[in-house]
Amino acid sequence: MIKISIQGARGSFHDIVARKKFPGDSEIIESETFKQVFEDVHKGITDYGVVAIENSIYGSFLENYDFLLKYDARIVGEEYLRIVLNLIALPGTKIENITEIYTHPMAMNQSEDFLEKHPKMRRIESEDTAAAVRLIKGQDLHTAAAIGSALAAEIYGMKILAKDIETEKRNYTRFLIIARPNTPYDLDADKTSLVVRAKNIPGALYLVLKCFNDEGINLSKIESRPMVTGRVWEYYFYLDFEKGLNAPATQRALKELEKVTSMIKVLGTYKRDEKVEEQ
Repeated sequence: MIKISIQGARGSFHDIVARKKFPGDSEIIESETFKQVFEDVHKGITDYGVVAIENSIYGSFLENYDFLLKYDARIVGEEYLRIVLNLIALPGTKIENITEIYTHPMAMNQSEDFLEKHPKMRRIESEDTAAAVRLIKGQDLHTAAAIGSALAAEIYGMKILAKDIETEKRNYTRFLIIARPNTPYDLDADKTSLVVRAKNIPGALYLVLKCFNDEGINLSKIESRPMVTGRVWEYYFYLDFEKGLNAPATQRALKELEKVTSMIKVLGTYKRDEKVEEQ
């Protein structure tokens, strides 16, 4: 049986991604933090992990970039998921009787327009959207509601009082599927992620980007993170590009990249998810 570690409770958006990626015989392991997901995979407690890496509104989950390097994780897949938020309560609860709202701070922020229309609902932060739904169920709170996924409402036997309450409807999160570093590369991959440390020379970042531009390779993401080594103002650069690792153009770009960097680490090569472009 495949074991998958997710951040959050069953019914969370991480759980939705895990079920889509591993629809067969699998076991979902709940983790309270992203760090725990990386540790579970690193220690072999689980086979895979699901972690959010960027949101179209919130931006990047910066700590997860650091964890990719720290735990020597290998990216083996990605999934873009539209985040649909719902107001969820116990069956029989009426929206006019709700005095408390539980959810993750990000979901709270993304439902601001809806919440402004209901000022009497006191906002209470939870570590996870699905955990908020489970809390209301477990404590039998008839004057409280949670903001979460339709899957969470289904799992915990709850009722959706209002659908699609997110302010921005084109709200997507990109999730990564991570595994241990010895996991084989996907030979049919058409996307690659890597991290580099540029040499301390003038125009270093330009020279890094030029290696890909000269080969006609599209960079879909660039993220910089400070080196936590006592070396002030030096950075790692995380790059995603739309080409498999074994493609001739990629190999030529990497050869040139060696000349302008002091470190190159391939984080993964995998199939690109294009579902977000179809919606």
